Amino acid sequence: MADQQHSGRDGFLDFVAEAEERARTELGPLGAGPAGAIGLLIRRVTKLMSVEAEHELQLDGLTWASFRVCFDLWVGGPQEPHRIAARTSMSRAAVSGAYKSLVASGYATTADSPTDQRSIVISLTDSGAELTAGIYRRHLEITEGWLSPLSTPEQQILLGLLGKVMTSPRGSAFGPGRAVNI
Repeated sequence: MADQQHSGRDGFLDFVAEAEERARTELGPLGAGPAGAIGLLIRRVTKLMSVEAEHELQLDGLTWASFRVCFDLWVGGPQEPHRIAARTSMSRAAVSGAYKSLVASGYATTADSPTDQRSIVISLTDSGAELTAGIYRRHLEITEGWLSPLSTPEQQILLGLLGKVMTSPRGSAFGPGRAVNI
């Protein structure tokens, strides 16, 4: 049982070790460091967390795009669509489609922008805010489950390291305002 836990339920950690060995053998210095293993593990954990979230989070009829718009409005308050697009790394077209369905469902409202006559400001309704808070509460419960093997200080270290990667030149290339269709 301990071997199974160490190698991951499906042997993925064994696969990562094999990949590291192959990279060291065939790629020389490029394969000598832990980058390959880290990349494989980050992608795997991200995928598993995403699959669980998609399965467990009942979005109550929302698409992921609609939820991202709701969440941004829940965090940042009423905003113009271009600001939501920048903050969520969504395209303006995706934000437009999402907010229109949110308005039709009664989760959001729009008003003319006080600063730009060509734009609008989107706001959550009370039911939209309640729905968003409930979905995010479930998201936090799932995430806490994934992070439970780590102590609070280890979680803080992980947060700092991931933040450092996100603010690196490579991470910044996909920063605010760049649509990432995930």
